[in-house]
Amino acid sequence: IPNFIGPTLPRQDQGDREYYCATMLTLFRPWKTGFDLKLDGQLWDESFQKYEFSKRNLRIIKNMNIRYECLDAHDDFHAQMKKGG
Repeated sequence: IPNFIGPTLPRQDQGDREYYCATMLTLFRPWKTGFDLKLDGQLWDESFQKYEFSKRNLRIIKNMNIRYECLDAHDDFHAQMKKGG
């Protein structure tokens, strides 16, 4: 399991969609310059939607959100326990 150093990876289900798309393209799309990731004037989301990720990369991207889902469930459980339920 990769251990990224620095800020946490953006969430797929919350937050800035453009930042999320830019991050995923940077990690999974081969590139040498920024123009390999998206065209000038193109939104990151548009480039993300048009790019054909491999099945393996799509599985990795999906699994990257599992950590956040687990943390959300953990927080929900503790909130319910504090309420006495």
